[in-house]
Amino acid sequence: MAIEQGKGIAGRNTRAYKGTFGDYNRVTKVPSSTTFEATGSNAGAGFIVEVITNVVIHAAGGGILPASTLLVDTVYPIGVKKVVIGSSGIVHVLHR
Repeated sequence: MAIEQGKGIAGRNTRAYKGTFGDYNRVTKVPSSTTFEATGSNAGAGFIVEVITNVVIHAAGGGILPASTLLVDTVYPIGVKKVVIGSSGIVHVLHR
């Protein structure tokens, strides 16, 4: 059976725009009892805290954000160097 141009799946056009579609295009979930180093291709461009207990965020340009300074379910567009989580806590690191 020959494939006819313009019919069925062979007739589909490729997507014209192949770039990224938002500010953040990949997410890394950091579970409890974990230290996540956001280096190289894992560089963090922001984060969301799902469970705030025992969470410490180390900012890319220096400084530390303890759990007491953060709100749950808020997008923080702050570069992330490291995430340290104790026995509880969940953070989603956003990547570009």
